[in-house]
Amino acid sequence: MDVIKLMEKAIENERRARDMYHEGAAAAEDPETRSIFEQLARWEEDHERILRDRLATLRLIKGQQ
Repeated sequence: MDVIKLMEKAIENERRARDMYHEGAAAAEDPETRSIFEQLARWEEDHERILRDRLATLRLIKGQQ
């Protein structure tokens, strides 16, 4: 598998993790657990952003869109 495809897969994995943590936050019965899930979701959003930025750079280097 090439690097671009790996990055795209990693981005999708981050999205799935983010969605799972949002579901956990919505289902949490206490504020502390909700807060932990919300923080985890934010981290996954940050990871996705970093990967998207890196993917854009890779595509520029390889002349892809």
